[in-house]
Amino acid sequence: MNKTTALVTLALATTLALAASASADFIGQPILGPITLGSSVTGNTTGHADDNDGWDSGTHIFDIWNGGDDVWQLNWAGGDMDLQLLYNPAPPVDLDMFLYEPGAYDSTGTYSIINSGVEDIAYPGAAAGTYYIVIDSPAGQEGAYTLNVLPEPTTLALLALGACALRRRR
Repeated sequence: MNKTTALVTLALATTLALAASASADFIGQPILGPITLGSSVTGNTTGHADDNDGWDSGTHIFDIWNGGDDVWQLNWAGGDMDLQLLYNPAPPVDLDMFLYEPGAYDSTGTYSIINSGVEDIAYPGAAAGTYYIVIDSPAGQEGAYTLNVLPEPTTLALLALGACALRRRR
């Protein structure tokens, strides 16, 4: 092997190693749950490790979400999904929510970063599979929260109609 071939091989191996180290399948991170439709759980990012950075999990590209974070595993049967994060936005708390889809655990474009005390992600027609929900925050702005996995409003309306029909039968 000549020197040029060796350098190209080394550069390729280094690039692949760096890409692999940025891969965030959440292995090695504390995973809470699993949760499912109808779950309502509480958590607190205060004092937790900083394993994720908002849109890109397992790495720190932006250095915005460099505070503690929580990762929840969501086992989803499929269908319309609505995730709701509730927290007290009084300073200094600023929590944000990121949803990672099956097969796309490295980055996400599904998020809520409003900082109003209610973060909401509606995902109609979500495929069945294992999702991860990351609750993240800037350093010093960690805090307590409640995470709810709700049916979409149309699903909720159908459930209410079904309950009325059952009540009428009696």
